[in-house]
Order: sequence, then structure tokens, then C-alpha cells
Amino acid sequence: MTSESSVSGDLREAIGHYLNAVAEALLREDTPVTYVRASTDSRAAADDVSIATDVDGDIGFNISFERSLYPNSESVELHWSGTSGWCLMPMLDGAEGYYDGARWMGAGLVPPVDRVSSFMATARLSPMEAGSSERPFYRQPDSDLTELHQRLAAFLPASTGVRTFGMCFTNMVQDVYTARLSAALNSPDDTEVSVAFRPGELEALRHLLEYAQTHASGLLGAYARHLVEDLDNRRQFAATPSHQAVEVARSILEQLRNRQQRGE
Repeated sequence: MTSESSVSGDLREAIGHYLNAVAEALLREDTPVTYVRASTDSRAAADDVSIATDVDGDIGFNISFERSLYPNSESVELHWSGTSGWCLMPMLDGAEGYYDGARWMGAGLVPPVDRVSSFMATARLSPMEAGSSERPFYRQPDSDLTELHQRLAAFLPASTGVRTFGMCFTNMVQDVYTARLSAALNSPDDTEVSVAFRPGELEALRHLLEYAQTHASGLLGAYARHLVEDLDNRRQFAATPSHQAVEVARSILEQLRNRQQRGE
């Protein structure tokens, strides 16, 4: 017999992987996603249908992006409600209801990922023109959870190994930023530019790159390490610029191209 906690955990994972798919689409459009959260715990009174929800999740952003959408908001999340689908939800001072100020996307309970990213593209231009303030309802709290899980199961990873949505999110973010660094370091523009740094700013940048190494693995960590070495070499030997990160990135790109040509 399957336990209630196991069923809840399976549904939470399915929600998380759906949110991951949306988060990846947003990241690839340069939206600074910082986390995903999925929950199967009710946080609202069941008799208050205006806010009641049994399963939900959030996609979070960095502070600069949040302020660009709602300058006066404490925070902004792209929220998925298990009863009403997606909305852009600012946390506004003085708001009385949980969903006060939310802009609802509509388009169903589990709309396609590209539909959600289009909604966010509109919100980036003008949050008040994205969606509607009218909250839709597609299902009742605590009803049809099996059917909902079946719909969300399409977003579960194909791998049979244990891969939680949190682990997958971490790996996905690292892959996206690795690709960004690789593209930047392999830019055909080799023009050197002069950027004025105060000593403290340069040291702070170095520490930030070192911090990145402690949280990154694979190529992303390697790029961060070589960029630190480049900064140190340029500071000590200004007449001989160091471009180790660029050289490593181009070497890796050449290896990938050779493998593709050999059909590996």
C-alpha cells in the first residue's frame, strides 16, 4: 500500500519538475531565476475559497529583476497554484489578501512551458498588461490529485536514477551558466577594453569568483578558476595580459567540434 506521505512526495516532485521546465525556459531567455519551490501543504483555510490552495509552487528571481517589475514590492514570484494555474505575484505593502495584486495568466492549470514564458515576456514589458486580476479556478482543493499528478508526470526526467527536482534545478542552472560563459569566452570579438577598477572592487570581484568555484563544478568551476588566475596575472604583470579562460574555452569548443565531425 502506498503511504499518503509517499503520494504527497511524488506529487511535489512532479510539480517541481514542471516548474523546472518553466524555469529553464526563462533562464534561456536571460531571466535571472534563483530558485524553485514546490509544496503539497495547504497554507490557507479550506473555507476561504478566495485563497485556498492544496498544492502550489513558486519560481523566484534576483532582487534587481524583482525591482524592475515592481519597484515598491517586498518580493515578486512567478507562482503556480494547484487550483488556478500561473500568476505573477508581488508581495505589496499593505496587501490584505494573499493574492492581492496578482496577475493571473489563465490558459489552464498546466499550460505549455512556452505559454508561461510568453506571459513573463509580456510582464517584463508591463506587469499590469500581463494576464488579468481575475483569478480563474480549474479544480477544487484536494480533488482530482491523481489526475493532476498524471498530467504533471510528463515533466519527470527520463532517467531512472534518483533525481529530485532540487538536484535537477541545480544542474540545470549550472548548465545554462556554463553555456553562457563558454559563448562569451568564445566570442569572435578579440578587442581588448580598458575598465577602471578601484583596488577594492577588483579584490571583491576576485573573491566573488572564488566563491563561485565553491558552488560550481565541471566547466563552470574551471572557468571561474581560470578567470581568477587571469585577474591575478594581469594585476601582477600588466604588460602581459593573461587569457587562460579564453584559451581553455576555445580548446574545449574545438574538441566538441571535432567530436561532432567524427559523429561521436
